[in-house]
Amino acid sequence: MRSNGEVRFVRISTGLQLKAASVVLFALLLWLGATAIAFVQNALVERERAALSARAATVARSANRVAAFHNSVDGIADRLEQRQQQLDNMVRHYFGRIDPAAAGKPIASRAAVPEANRLAAIEQRQIAFAGALSEAASARSRKAESALQHFGINPHAVAEPVPEGVGGPLIPVSDSEAALLQLGQTLNRLDRLERALLALPSNLPATPVMLSSTFGVRSDPFTHGAAMHTGLDIRGQFGQPIYAAAAGRVVRAGPWSGYGNVVVIDHGHGIETRYGHLSGFTCRPGMIVRAGDQIARMGSTGRSTGNHLHFEVRINGRAVNPRPFLEASSDVLEIKAGAGRRFAGGLGRS
Repeated sequence: MRSNGEVRFVRISTGLQLKAASVVLFALLLWLGATAIAFVQNALVERERAALSARAATVARSANRVAAFHNSVDGIADRLEQRQQQLDNMVRHYFGRIDPAAAGKPIASRAAVPEANRLAAIEQRQIAFAGALSEAASARSRKAESALQHFGINPHAVAEPVPEGVGGPLIPVSDSEAALLQLGQTLNRLDRLERALLALPSNLPATPVMLSSTFGVRSDPFTHGAAMHTGLDIRGQFGQPIYAAAAGRVVRAGPWSGYGNVVVIDHGHGIETRYGHLSGFTCRPGMIVRAGDQIARMGSTGRSTGNHLHFEVRINGRAVNPRPFLEASSDVLEIKAGAGRRFAGGLGRS
């Protein structure tokens, strides 16, 4: 060290240098140790934090799945209960009331039954319900079939049209879906049969019914030779009302060869009625008429010798004897009346 032109020397002993170096090294090691401990602690904290976050996310996902499951089950149950309501409405439409035996046990409340059991209870109720309804509809279908056969109409041709252009892979369905499908098919078949029954011309076209000629071979009133008479002749007064024998659509109202003035009504299912020798009309082509509606007035037009109605019934274009239709048994009329109440406001047409 230089001071005022003098140089002084400070000597540090080896021991002191070692001590100083030891202190510095110890401090450095202490700092490194503290830093390492802090780093490890931070790493452990971060690891724990990440683990907690992962567990929280897992819990949240589980909670969401549980909530989604409950919502899904509730949604399915609600839809099934809505379907049951639709089934109840179908019963009222077809049968007028719900048979408690067919309806099955009521669905338990959500608080009393776990979700899975609740769904199973609804499904089993609907399967039993659909089966009972199918049996009831089949019984009514058999009655309608018998009535149609009585009039020479093939019920299978009416109720079971052959589908065209259908196909695809076979994919099985659940028992409940199969039961509901069977019910739908049975009710559709009943629909077609009862609509065909309503098309039967059993209402009197004129009153009182005083027959002047019947269906079949007779002596022609003009040529006096044997000829086929394709209807019934009902005599009466000039201008008296003529009524539709069943619901349908007027396809012709005007003059037509030997019929004179004629009304032709299409009742669907291949059934047609003709009303001839009229003096006037109260309907027009294209008009929809109900059974018992006035459509014309009695007269003596065309090949006629006096005031009367020529009433004719044709099935698939072939003339048949109208008498069995007008003299239908009380059983047939009862079946037809029941179908008419169900289709109130409709026409009984397919």
